[in-house]
Amino acid sequence: MMKRIIYAGILIITIFSACSKILDTTPKSFLSPGAYYTGSNLTSALVGVYNPLTLYGNDYVKGLFTCNDETFWGGAGRVPSGAPNATYFYDYSNSNVNSLWSGLYTGIERANELIANVNATDSSKATQAALGEAIFLRAYYYFLLTSNFGPVPLKLTPTTSPNGLGNPRVPLDTLYDFIVKDMKTAESKVYTAAQLGYASRVAKTTVEGILARVYLFMAGYPFNGGKAGVDAMYDSSLVYAQKVVSSGLHSLNSSYNQIFINQAADIYDVKESMWEADFSGGSTSTFNITGGVGAQNGIQFTSAATYPGSSNFIYSDSGYSYGFVYVTQKLYNLYSVYDARRDWNIQNFNYSVNTAQSPIVTRTPLSNTAVFSYNRNNAKWRRTYETVYPKGKNTSVINFPILRYSDVLLMLAEADLNVNHGTISANGLNAINAVRERGYGLTGGTAPIKALTITNSGSGYNTTSFSGYNNASLGDVNQGNSLGYASAITGGKVTAVTLTSGGQGFTAATAGTIYLGNPWTANKTYAVNQQVINNGNLYTVTTAGTSTSTPPTQTTGASSAAATGAVFTYAGVAATASGTLVTKADVDLATVSMKDIQDERARELCYEGVRTNDLIRWNIFYTTMTDVYNQINSWPTFATNTKAIAIFGYNNVVSATPNKFLLLPIPSSEISVNKSMTQNPGW
Repeated sequence: MMKRIIYAGILIITIFSACSKILDTTPKSFLSPGAYYTGSNLTSALVGVYNPLTLYGNDYVKGLFTCNDETFWGGAGRVPSGAPNATYFYDYSNSNVNSLWSGLYTGIERANELIANVNATDSSKATQAALGEAIFLRAYYYFLLTSNFGPVPLKLTPTTSPNGLGNPRVPLDTLYDFIVKDMKTAESKVYTAAQLGYASRVAKTTVEGILARVYLFMAGYPFNGGKAGVDAMYDSSLVYAQKVVSSGLHSLNSSYNQIFINQAADIYDVKESMWEADFSGGSTSTFNITGGVGAQNGIQFTSAATYPGSSNFIYSDSGYSYGFVYVTQKLYNLYSVYDARRDWNIQNFNYSVNTAQSPIVTRTPLSNTAVFSYNRNNAKWRRTYETVYPKGKNTSVINFPILRYSDVLLMLAEADLNVNHGTISANGLNAINAVRERGYGLTGGTAPIKALTITNSGSGYNTTSFSGYNNASLGDVNQGNSLGYASAITGGKVTAVTLTSGGQGFTAATAGTIYLGNPWTANKTYAVNQQVINNGNLYTVTTAGTSTSTPPTQTTGASSAAATGAVFTYAGVAATASGTLVTKADVDLATVSMKDIQDERARELCYEGVRTNDLIRWNIFYTTMTDVYNQINSWPTFATNTKAIAIFGYNNVVSATPNKFLLLPIPSSEISVNKSMTQNPGW
């Protein structure tokens, strides 16, 4: 597996670095550059060029790109200024700003070394592919530098003396010309996705997809098309996005959830997830390169004191997450009630610990009928699916997506819309609708539900209303596919039902009879007066306890505690409803505006590190951040967060010098050594 090769190479680099002694004046052994950049040594050198991508497990998880209209840094009891890198509370001395800059230039230096010393006349595919990857990665690192810092020094040869450290900033048009030229050079050299079979290395269609992204940035603010003009940039973006589609090597995974399950389980799906930042290792692994995906930006585990595990490693399947990244009301409201992505991307359950039941860690569904209260985490990467045990408490081995096929389709639609000056073609329309149909769960012959109709009011309900998830036929709420509803009860009967989550995976047959109530569950602790449904019957808990594997089945009286654990007394017949399935006509767009594309990118790609730069290139960053600030500021109540924490980053933006945060500051590490460097506006 390439992941193992990459991290073995990193270990080799680390060992050789650690063994060098600065006082040794006579080398004991030596390889000339020409001899080193061949065979397995070439692979090790290439690994070093890839290594800066580990930034995706840090800055893109809980860092410089956290606070936008999708997410904010937060949590009950946390100090608002406690994460300056995630709340626009930083300056040019910030360690994350410095490490991003130095990490990218480290990758560039390693690429320069490889490009300068590899035998470029070696026509073998292995050598040419390695050269192409190094050329692409160098260009990609410059793209990240340019999009985040603006004009930067352009250095294309290895450093041989301290005299080369004072390079001035290069204009954007020169930088973009270089980025595009080198990526096009790499396109013909690297392997195809089919030849690689994994997403940790750059394939030909990866290069083409990233070129589509680069051209969109060139079309947008502040470059605004450069000398060639906006239309030319959109046209080129469309060409490269279409190259990916026309290759036939990529397609959408039929399950949106499965993309991120795969990334947690170390399963490559190169048809959908085209390029990933790889993380690997664990407490028992020789190679240990971990990130913060899921551990820093997952569903918060709130019972740390009773969590099964040690101070550093967790033995439960759920893993541990600090839950630093919270979801905005704006993102939540972008989703339709029957958009299946909502309940996967946004927390819809809490973890709880009960040592009297098995499993000890359980998941309690959150009601979607409650007013949104800024207390929901990013839930896209769930540590349940990690296969490495024990699971690190502070870090994880979950991979981070850098480019997905759905992103390419949305870029195609955006470029198409702009090439045609606001009227999207059938090609662009098909691209965005394909993403929407998959996102709503309209693949594989199943669908979510868009409406419920009561077919039997039932009897014996002991409340005036209830809300919950019916997952009896759909699986674990952790999989994000459970039907949610709110019911009104009158005289023990269900008299009204409202859909709160359409779930997914329904067919006409399974949607025909939906029992309203919480299904009985084995090995669960039940309290008196809780009600459960089993086999079409409604039961009330009359003696508290933990259920066994034997469910209640009787149609009169109480169950035996010896058989069922908690005592379940027959209450009546369970109410039922039938569901109306979502169709493509409910989902597909007939016309598309830029706002449609902007919103769809948020629904599909939230938390994947593209949103902040998207807002900037669309030139709507400040208006959008102001809108979110006003939305939070007007919110009456907060649950597990406080308004001061949630609003902190947005306040720092709206109260700052105009346009200050469109670029990061040039870091102190560069300013202090490069006398030719100037600072960005506002810093």
